[in-house]
Amino acid sequence: MEKISRKYIFSGLRDKKIIIGLTASSAIYRSIDLARELIRHGAEVVFTATEETKKFIGDTLLEWAVGSKSIYEATGKAEHIELAEWADAMLIAPATLATMSRIAYGITEDIVSLTAATMLGSGKKLIVVPTMNAKLYNSPQYRRTAETLKSLGVFVTPPYISEGKVKFPPLRDLTHLVDALINRGRDLEGINALITGGATREYIDPVRIITNPSSGLMGVLLALEMGARGAFVDLVLGVSSHPPPYYVAVHRCETTIEMINVVKKLSQNKRYDAAVFAAAPSDFKPLIKTREKIDTHDISVLNLRIKVNPKVVNAIPRTKRPRVKIIFAAETVADETTLIEKAMRKLDIYDADMVVANIVGKGLPGFSSELITACIVTRNERICLGTIGKNILARRIADEISRLIKGGTTGTG
Repeated sequence: MEKISRKYIFSGLRDKKIIIGLTASSAIYRSIDLARELIRHGAEVVFTATEETKKFIGDTLLEWAVGSKSIYEATGKAEHIELAEWADAMLIAPATLATMSRIAYGITEDIVSLTAATMLGSGKKLIVVPTMNAKLYNSPQYRRTAETLKSLGVFVTPPYISEGKVKFPPLRDLTHLVDALINRGRDLEGINALITGGATREYIDPVRIITNPSSGLMGVLLALEMGARGAFVDLVLGVSSHPPPYYVAVHRCETTIEMINVVKKLSQNKRYDAAVFAAAPSDFKPLIKTREKIDTHDISVLNLRIKVNPKVVNAIPRTKRPRVKIIFAAETVADETTLIEKAMRKLDIYDADMVVANIVGKGLPGFSSELITACIVTRNERICLGTIGKNILARRIADEISRLIKGGTTGTG
């Protein structure tokens, strides 16, 4: 496993103070892992909890997780006021419908709902993570409660539905939602984004392929970041070793032509505000794929006729050009000057607003790394970032998309 130096690690929650409010749900055990994950990203965390939670989890474990005792009631010390002044955000996870209803309608009869109301009154961020049976989630009571909470400025996380239940979301996704909400808010709300990610495969025979080492991490991180900030994301994902975020629309494909066809179909039905082509589709494919596995016992050399695949970036017609179009370009060049020159040519060839050009090989991080050595190139700017975490780059790209769209800057198409 790749060991990443601390200088590359993205700690978006460093010095942030977060309250986790616990309610009486069987999913409460996941809150321990959530607290540890938030701490790993730099946050300081405290628990508040309803008395009913003691039936599910002990105070000793909660104290071990965050290093301080949990708060179960408000006393003359006005703990809820002190907490709201201290915290940057409050996260109620898991959140039962009963607790959500109390917050929505101002019934502050326990420390969790009382602190939540105080956070809202202080202009602080309040995030609710519903966990319940799907039938309860689909009830009119839940819909009314969730709508009321949203009207009060509460962020209700998208449901993670599995096995007939709204379950505790994957920790990576939930942590990133918290990070993005605290540090960026929902600045991409209402934006339609297309992101491609992962490698593609071209079959020589039923078991042998032409491909590349891309892990799909860059596309997944872009979808994670932009979806967390409110964009509706269509992630067209080829072969990837990283799971996509649960809160984006995922469209799977395997070959380059399949990826092209998915992008074409999506573009016919929707106009995108932003498109980021972060996939690594195979540029070549065999002219003929054999139906049977090629037997190597009687041959020492295999001659293949290879043809060039069409470009995925050209799959969106010019009449449907997104307002912001960003492409990635991996190059085996010797220096940043040559990298920028190649990127400048691709700006015009592919009618792009930005090229994220990165050097591969030369002893630098490769396709499957969490790091990237990249330059951002536009018609007006060239910025070389050196070697950074791909998660840092994903946030920077999302920041640029937000700036360009809000600033009214559009492409040439």
